[in-house]
Amino acid sequence: MKVPDILSPNCDCSRGESMTVEHVLLNCPKWSTEREELIHPLRTTDIKKILTSKRGAKAAIRMIQRTKILDQFKRVVDQDIEQRPRDENREEGEEARTKEEE
Repeated sequence: MKVPDILSPNCDCSRGESMTVEHVLLNCPKWSTEREELIHPLRTTDIKKILTSKRGAKAAIRMIQRTKILDQFKRVVDQDIEQRPRDENREEGEEARTKEEE
């Protein structure tokens, strides 16, 4: 399926790799300043750990906001990010369970 106005699935950085979550958050040279400030303090390059921890998810969201990669998030403010998740019993880094797993 083609996304309107997107000519290629590849990042327009010098590497020309696919624009994946991992590429943007951990490897893309275009976002090295944002990565240094937001992702490096997490002290991990494990994308699963970053995205499944509360601290890592917040850092990833802030990075996406600052890079303006996803225009639909341009109106999200830090206050929205700080709100508690619906599942308050879930520990940091613990993945949400589906109904089938319960």
